[in-house]
Amino acid sequence: MYAKEMVKQSLPLLIFCGLGGIVAGSTLGVMRDLLESIPGLIVVIPAIIAMRGNISTAFGSRLGSAYHLGVIDADNLWNEELKQNIIGSLVLSFFISIIVGVLAYVTTIFFFKINPDPVKLIVIVLIAGIVSAVILTLMTVVIIYAVFKRGYDPDNTTGPALATFGDIVTMLCIFGSAVLVEGVL
Repeated sequence: MYAKEMVKQSLPLLIFCGLGGIVAGSTLGVMRDLLESIPGLIVVIPAIIAMRGNISTAFGSRLGSAYHLGVIDADNLWNEELKQNIIGSLVLSFFISIIVGVLAYVTTIFFFKINPDPVKLIVIVLIAGIVSAVILTLMTVVIIYAVFKRGYDPDNTTGPALATFGDIVTMLCIFGSAVLVEGVL
């Protein structure tokens, strides 16, 4: 019976996730001119998407575990455990964004023999990383709350939902930060 319930909870979401991947990929197509004008930006995209996906799904998993352990529930969601997890997620996003920007800069020089503007590349990653972190942290809390309220197992729904929303939000944040930085720097 558990397998049937898992399929019932997960299948619609997984279909939605496939559509979300198409939206994220379409955003990449819209970014063609930016990718050509900002050396190293293409190197950043897989890294920042992976970073956001890993941090968001780990955050969601930690909240799911806290739910299973009775540390949080739908009526007691906003507690010290949640606050500490939010702070950890945001701080981690900040530092990893800087590291990804620096590594993208070095990788672009090493593999492509192109010397991108390091400030521009790092600022794009930092803005995209922080903005997507804030959005996805809020989305994680909303998703966890909605899953709890519906009585679903957060392990069946949270990971795929956050991975898909993470891809879409992060691609939009990269695009937005690249447009912003390209216009300013």
